[in-house]
Amino acid sequence: MYYAGIIDEGMLLLISLVYSVLDIVFILFFCPFQTWFMNNKCCATCRIFNWDYLMMFSPIVFIKSVYTLSLFGVAFILFIRWEMTVYKHPDWFSEGTNCNLTCDNCTERLCAYKRRLRKMFAKNHKNNMIMFTTDENNF
Repeated sequence: MYYAGIIDEGMLLLISLVYSVLDIVFILFFCPFQTWFMNNKCCATCRIFNWDYLMMFSPIVFIKSVYTLSLFGVAFILFIRWEMTVYKHPDWFSEGTNCNLTCDNCTERLCAYKRRLRKMFAKNHKNNMIMFTTDENNF
């Protein structure tokens, strides 16, 4: 679409920004890959957890600049390193062989935020249900 002239460099930057925001939303709130495909409960055990930089910077690879190509190059190197590590040491990424990946021992900051958000939503939901049932009794 870029080469056909349908979108320009600014649109590629916006697409990259949207990918970045979606990455955070998927990690904090709901990840369809984690829920429907990977069937795991923690981002640290997810095979595609560190694909985010490659995904974020893939739209800007079409912009011919030293900066954009270096961003994509570093993202690609990180992707290759991640995949090689997962391939060489799959036991590092399994809850059964690595007790640091259990939710109780998780040190990932985003997981801690996700736990706090889920507790807050559960508490608000419980408070709303209590308020709703007491209002029903008043009628």
